[in-house]
Amino acid sequence: MITQLKSGVKSMYELVSVREHVRWQKILDLFNFSDIYYTAQYFLSAIKLDPGEPLLFYYEDKDGKVAYPFIKRSIDEEDTTYFDITTPYGYGGPLLDVKGEAVNLIGNFRKAFTKFCLEEKIIAELIRFHPLNNNASFFKDYLTLYPIYTTYTMNLKKTDKKVVNKNDSSNALNSSPIVIKKLGTVRHMFDFLVLYYSTARKREEADSYYFFTNDYFEALVSSIGPNLHLFGAYHNEKLVSACYVLALGDTIYQHCEGDNANQEAEGAWKLLLSTIAEWGGIIASLPFT
Repeated sequence: MITQLKSGVKSMYELVSVREHVRWQKILDLFNFSDIYYTAQYFLSAIKLDPGEPLLFYYEDKDGKVAYPFIKRSIDEEDTTYFDITTPYGYGGPLLDVKGEAVNLIGNFRKAFTKFCLEEKIIAELIRFHPLNNNASFFKDYLTLYPIYTTYTMNLKKTDKKVVNKNDSSNALNSSPIVIKKLGTVRHMFDFLVLYYSTARKREEADSYYFFTNDYFEALVSSIGPNLHLFGAYHNEKLVSACYVLALGDTIYQHCEGDNANQEAEGAWKLLLSTIAEWGGIIASLPFT
Protein backbone atom coordinates (compact mmCIF):
# COMPACT_ATOMS: atom_id res chain seq x y z
CA MET A 1 0.00 0.00 0.00
CA ILE A 2 1.33 3.46 -0.95
CA THR A 3 0.09 6.39 1.06
CA GLN A 4 0.89 10.04 1.70
CA LEU A 5 1.15 11.23 5.27
CA LYS A 6 -0.08 14.64 6.43
CA SER A 7 3.55 15.75 6.43
CA GLY A 8 3.61 15.25 2.66
CA VAL A 9 6.02 12.32 2.86
CA LYS A 10 5.28 9.56 0.38
CA SER A 11 5.56 6.17 2.02
CA MET A 12 4.72 2.54 1.48
CA TYR A 13 3.73 -0.20 3.84
CA GLU A 14 3.04 -3.86 3.37
CA LEU A 15 1.39 -6.31 5.75
CA VAL A 16 2.76 -9.86 5.50
CA SER A 17 1.15 -12.94 7.04
CA VAL A 18 3.29 -15.64 8.67
CA ARG A 19 1.93 -17.99 6.01
CA GLU A 20 3.91 -15.96 3.45
CA HIS A 21 7.13 -17.16 5.05
CA VAL A 22 9.26 -16.65 1.92
CA ARG A 23 8.25 -12.98 1.64
CA TRP A 24 8.65 -12.60 5.42
CA GLN A 25 12.25 -13.81 5.21
CA LYS A 26 13.05 -11.67 2.13
CA ILE A 27 12.04 -8.58 4.08
CA LEU A 28 14.17 -9.57 7.08
CA ASP A 29 17.15 -10.13 4.75
CA LEU A 30 17.02 -6.44 3.80
CA PHE A 31 18.10 -5.46 7.32
CA ASN A 32 21.35 -7.43 7.64
CA PHE A 33 20.28 -8.67 11.08
CA SER A 34 19.98 -12.43 11.40
CA ASP A 35 18.09 -13.30 14.57
CA ILE A 36 15.97 -16.32 15.44
CA TYR A 37 13.35 -14.26 17.31
CA TYR A 38 12.31 -12.45 14.12
CA THR A 39 11.82 -15.52 11.94
CA ALA A 40 8.44 -16.83 10.83
CA GLN A 41 9.43 -20.21 12.28
CA TYR A 42 9.86 -18.77 15.76
CA PHE A 43 6.52 -16.94 15.55
CA LEU A 44 4.79 -20.23 14.72
CA SER A 45 5.98 -21.65 18.04
CA ALA A 46 5.34 -18.42 19.96
CA ILE A 47 1.60 -18.42 19.25
CA LYS A 48 1.33 -21.39 21.63
CA LEU A 49 2.07 -18.86 24.38
CA ASP A 50 0.31 -15.88 22.82
CA PRO A 51 -2.51 -17.21 20.62
CA GLY A 52 -3.15 -14.90 17.71
CA GLU A 53 -2.15 -13.99 14.17
CA PRO A 54 1.56 -13.35 13.43
CA LEU A 55 2.02 -10.41 11.06
CA LEU A 56 4.95 -8.40 9.75
CA PHE A 57 4.42 -4.66 9.10
CA TYR A 58 6.96 -3.43 6.54
CA TYR A 59 7.31 0.35 6.11
CA GLU A 60 9.49 2.32 3.68
CA ASP A 61 10.03 5.98 2.78
CA LYS A 62 12.92 8.18 1.62
CA ASP A 63 14.58 8.03 5.06
CA GLY A 64 14.76 4.25 5.28
CA LYS A 65 12.91 1.04 6.10
CA VAL A 66 11.24 -0.51 9.16
CA ALA A 67 10.23 -4.15 9.66
CA TYR A 68 8.01 -4.83 12.65
CA PRO A 69 6.77 -8.41 13.28
CA PHE A 70 4.14 -8.90 15.99
CA ILE A 71 1.21 -11.08 17.06
CA LYS A 72 -2.30 -9.66 16.70
CA ARG A 73 -4.53 -10.97 19.48
CA SER A 74 -8.23 -10.70 20.19
CA ILE A 75 -8.92 -8.81 23.42
CA ASP A 76 -11.88 -11.05 24.24
CA GLU A 77 -12.42 -14.52 22.80
CA GLU A 78 -16.16 -13.92 22.86
CA ASP A 79 -15.93 -10.52 21.18
CA THR A 80 -13.41 -10.06 18.35
CA THR A 81 -14.20 -6.38 17.85
CA TYR A 82 -10.96 -5.12 19.40
CA PHE A 83 -7.39 -6.38 19.37
CA ASP A 84 -4.00 -5.84 20.94
CA ILE A 85 -0.55 -6.67 19.58
CA THR A 86 2.55 -8.07 21.24
CA THR A 87 6.01 -9.22 20.32
CA PRO A 88 6.52 -12.87 21.31
CA TYR A 89 8.44 -14.18 24.30
CA GLY A 90 12.07 -13.30 23.69
CA TYR A 91 13.34 -10.14 22.03
CA GLY A 92 11.92 -8.18 19.13
CA GLY A 93 10.48 -4.83 18.15
CA PRO A 94 10.95 -2.82 14.97
CA LEU A 95 14.08 -3.36 12.86
CA LEU A 96 15.48 -0.17 11.31
CA ASP A 97 17.49 0.57 8.19
CA VAL A 98 18.11 4.32 8.32
CA LYS A 99 19.07 5.96 5.02
CA GLY A 100 18.36 9.59 5.90
CA GLU A 101 17.17 11.19 9.13
CA ALA A 102 16.34 8.64 11.82
CA VAL A 103 13.98 11.00 13.64
CA ASN A 104 11.94 11.49 10.46
CA LEU A 105 11.85 7.76 9.70
CA ILE A 106 10.65 6.89 13.21
CA GLY A 107 8.08 9.68 13.31
CA ASN A 108 6.56 8.85 9.94
CA PHE A 109 6.63 5.11 10.65
CA ARG A 110 4.71 5.64 13.89
CA LYS A 111 2.15 7.81 12.08
CA ALA A 112 1.58 5.15 9.44
CA PHE A 113 1.46 2.37 12.02
CA THR A 114 -0.94 4.30 14.27
CA LYS A 115 -3.25 4.82 11.29
CA PHE A 116 -3.08 1.08 10.56
CA CYS A 117 -3.92 0.25 14.19
CA LEU A 118 -6.92 2.58 14.19
CA GLU A 119 -8.25 0.96 11.03
CA GLU A 120 -7.73 -2.55 12.47
CA LYS A 121 -9.20 -1.62 15.91
CA ILE A 122 -5.92 -2.39 17.67
CA ILE A 123 -6.06 -0.58 21.01
CA ALA A 124 -2.94 -1.71 22.90
CA GLU A 125 0.68 -2.56 22.09
CA LEU A 126 3.39 -4.43 24.04
CA ILE A 127 6.94 -4.54 22.68
CA ARG A 128 9.77 -6.60 24.13
CA PHE A 129 12.64 -4.62 22.64
CA HIS A 130 15.90 -6.21 21.54
CA PRO A 131 18.99 -5.45 23.70
CA LEU A 132 21.48 -6.35 20.96
CA ASN A 133 20.29 -3.85 18.35
CA ASN A 134 19.23 -1.21 20.91
CA ASN A 135 16.00 -0.45 19.05
CA ALA A 136 14.24 0.80 22.21
CA SER A 137 16.29 4.01 22.16
CA PHE A 138 14.62 5.15 18.93
CA PHE A 139 11.13 5.03 20.45
CA LYS A 140 11.60 6.76 23.80
CA ASP A 141 9.69 9.84 22.57
CA TYR A 142 6.74 7.78 21.32
CA LEU A 143 6.26 5.00 23.85
CA THR A 144 6.48 4.52 27.61
CA LEU A 145 9.50 2.30 28.24
CA TYR A 146 9.92 0.10 31.32
CA PRO A 147 13.19 -1.70 32.17
CA ILE A 148 11.95 -5.11 33.34
CA TYR A 149 14.98 -7.42 33.32
CA THR A 150 18.72 -7.13 33.13
CA THR A 151 20.18 -9.05 30.20
CA TYR A 152 23.72 -10.36 29.89
CA THR A 153 25.71 -10.96 26.73
CA MET A 154 29.04 -12.63 26.05
CA ASN A 155 31.25 -12.16 23.00
CA LEU A 156 31.90 -15.80 22.14
CA LYS A 157 34.75 -14.91 19.79
CA LYS A 158 36.77 -13.82 22.84
CA THR A 159 36.17 -16.91 25.00
CA ASP A 160 38.78 -19.51 25.85
CA LYS A 161 39.22 -21.99 22.98
CA LYS A 162 39.35 -25.03 25.27
CA VAL A 163 36.31 -27.30 24.91
CA VAL A 164 35.15 -29.61 27.68
CA ASN A 165 34.76 -33.14 26.33
CA LYS A 166 31.18 -34.27 26.85
CA ASN A 167 32.28 -37.63 28.28
CA ASP A 168 35.31 -36.56 30.29
CA SER A 169 34.40 -35.60 33.85
CA SER A 170 38.05 -34.90 34.67
CA ASN A 171 37.73 -31.65 32.71
CA ALA A 172 34.75 -30.53 34.77
CA LEU A 173 34.76 -27.59 37.16
CA ASN A 174 36.67 -28.35 40.37
CA SER A 175 37.17 -31.91 39.03
CA SER A 176 33.61 -32.69 40.17
CA PRO A 177 31.94 -35.75 38.58
CA ILE A 178 29.82 -33.65 36.23
CA VAL A 179 29.41 -34.65 32.59
CA ILE A 180 28.05 -32.30 29.94
CA LYS A 181 26.16 -33.75 26.98
CA LYS A 182 24.40 -32.42 23.93
CA LEU A 183 21.00 -34.10 23.99
CA GLY A 184 18.30 -34.88 21.48
CA THR A 185 15.74 -32.07 21.42
CA VAL A 186 12.90 -34.58 21.06
CA ARG A 187 14.29 -37.72 22.67
CA HIS A 188 15.24 -35.95 25.92
CA MET A 189 12.35 -33.47 26.05
CA PHE A 190 10.58 -35.33 28.88
CA ASP A 191 13.79 -35.41 30.95
CA PHE A 192 14.14 -31.66 30.44
CA LEU A 193 10.51 -31.00 31.37
CA VAL A 194 10.91 -32.80 34.70
CA LEU A 195 13.66 -30.34 35.61
CA TYR A 196 11.86 -27.36 34.04
CA TYR A 197 8.64 -27.81 36.01
CA SER A 198 10.54 -28.58 39.20
CA THR A 199 12.38 -25.29 38.80
CA ALA A 200 9.20 -23.41 37.89
CA ARG A 201 7.40 -24.59 41.02
CA LYS A 202 10.22 -23.20 43.18
CA ARG A 203 9.79 -19.73 41.68
CA GLU A 204 6.67 -18.78 43.56
CA GLU A 205 7.03 -15.15 42.50
CA ALA A 206 7.07 -16.03 38.82
CA ASP A 207 4.08 -15.17 36.63
CA SER A 208 2.08 -18.20 35.51
CA TYR A 209 2.72 -17.08 31.93
CA TYR A 210 6.22 -18.49 32.24
CA PHE A 211 5.02 -22.01 33.13
CA PHE A 212 5.20 -23.17 29.53
CA THR A 213 3.12 -26.22 28.67
CA ASN A 214 4.29 -29.33 26.86
CA ASP A 215 2.67 -28.28 23.59
CA TYR A 216 4.83 -25.16 23.52
CA PHE A 217 8.04 -27.19 23.60
CA GLU A 218 6.62 -29.57 21.00
CA ALA A 219 5.86 -26.59 18.74
CA LEU A 220 9.32 -25.17 19.40
CA VAL A 221 10.99 -28.40 18.28
CA SER A 222 8.73 -28.72 15.25
CA SER A 223 9.08 -25.09 14.09
CA ILE A 224 12.71 -24.26 14.90
CA GLY A 225 14.19 -27.62 13.88
CA PRO A 226 18.01 -27.57 13.57
CA ASN A 227 18.27 -24.10 15.15
CA LEU A 228 17.15 -25.51 18.52
CA HIS A 229 19.64 -27.34 20.75
CA LEU A 230 19.41 -29.05 24.14
CA PHE A 231 22.33 -29.42 26.55
CA GLY A 232 22.38 -31.27 29.85
CA ALA A 233 24.64 -31.68 32.89
CA TYR A 234 24.77 -35.11 34.52
CA HIS A 235 25.91 -35.90 38.06
CA ASN A 236 26.28 -39.60 38.92
CA GLU A 237 24.47 -40.38 35.65
CA LYS A 238 21.46 -38.28 36.68
CA LEU A 239 20.38 -35.18 34.72
CA VAL A 240 20.58 -32.26 37.15
CA SER A 241 20.65 -29.21 34.83
CA ALA A 242 19.46 -28.69 31.27
CA CYS A 243 19.00 -25.84 28.84
CA TYR A 244 17.38 -25.30 25.44
CA VAL A 245 19.28 -22.79 23.35
CA LEU A 246 18.38 -21.08 20.08
CA ALA A 247 21.07 -20.48 17.49
CA LEU A 248 21.02 -18.59 14.18
CA GLY A 249 23.84 -16.77 12.45
CA ASP A 250 26.44 -15.64 14.98
CA THR A 251 24.08 -15.43 17.98
CA ILE A 252 22.86 -18.04 20.45
CA TYR A 253 20.32 -17.52 23.23
CA GLN A 254 19.72 -19.31 26.50
CA HIS A 255 15.99 -19.83 25.97
CA CYS A 256 14.55 -22.13 28.67
CA GLU A 257 16.26 -23.96 31.49
CA GLY A 258 15.74 -26.34 34.38
CA ASP A 259 18.04 -26.97 37.32
CA ASN A 260 17.72 -29.39 40.21
CA ALA A 261 21.37 -29.71 41.19
CA ASN A 262 22.06 -30.59 44.81
CA GLN A 263 25.00 -29.37 46.85
CA GLU A 264 27.27 -32.11 45.51
CA ALA A 265 26.54 -30.97 41.95
CA GLU A 266 26.71 -27.28 42.80
CA GLY A 267 28.93 -26.42 39.82
CA ALA A 268 26.71 -28.15 37.24
CA TRP A 269 24.83 -25.08 36.01
CA LYS A 270 27.96 -22.94 35.70
CA LEU A 271 29.79 -25.69 33.84
CA LEU A 272 26.80 -26.23 31.56
CA LEU A 273 26.69 -22.56 30.53
CA SER A 274 30.46 -22.46 30.12
CA THR A 275 30.39 -25.46 27.80
CA ILE A 276 27.52 -24.01 25.75
CA ALA A 277 29.52 -20.81 25.34
CA GLU A 278 32.55 -22.75 24.16
CA TRP A 279 30.40 -24.73 21.74
CA GLY A 280 28.85 -21.55 20.42
CA GLY A 281 32.17 -19.79 19.96
CA ILE A 282 33.99 -22.62 18.24
CA ILE A 283 31.77 -25.26 16.63
CA ALA A 284 28.25 -23.80 16.54
CA SER A 285 27.65 -25.13 13.05
CA LEU A 286 29.20 -28.57 13.67
CA PRO A 287 28.04 -31.67 15.60
CA PHE A 288 28.99 -31.72 19.28
CA THR A 289 31.77 -34.32 19.51
